Amino acid sequence: MKLNKAGDSGYLELVFGPRWVYIATVRKFLQNFLSVTIGDSRKADIISMAASELLENAIKYASEEGTKISAHFKEKQKLLLLSVENFTSSENIEALQKQIEIVNSGTPEEMYLAKMLEAAERSDGGSQLGFARIRYESNAKIDLHVKGDLVVVSITFDLDAFGDK
Repeated sequence: MKLNKAGDSGYLELVFGPRWVYIATVRKFLQNFLSVTIGDSRKADIISMAASELLENAIKYASEEGTKISAHFKEKQKLLLLSVENFTSSENIEALQKQIEIVNSGTPEEMYLAKMLEAAERSDGGSQLGFARIRYESNAKIDLHVKGDLVVVSITFDLDAFGDK
């Protein structure tokens, strides 16, 4: 039996129930896994922070049990592909699509600054800085795929294009 059909240099998939207490454990495990896999603890820290942001969103807005996180290291291309998937409502999908479109509409620096200014003016306690922070700290590409009520947020980290933030 061959489980690594894509030929990735390092990969993992975890599926767990939507519980807040698991996020820190998954983040720490992922950070350790990535430090070994990609050989760069600073980049592993940033990627595991991104994973934590995605997991928080997935658990906060999940409509049913089950959150899946996947990480695939493409050594030859120097890419790390991270995805988190969960089921949610159409209203949450629409809001998520809007936020990702906004964050992807400008440069990472422009969008992070704009989101920080927006957060400073909010009175509801939310910031919506997560995606902007991920792009700013890593120059990553953020995508959203939707199939019915299943949402997959994917982040592609070009390990050679990380900024020195």
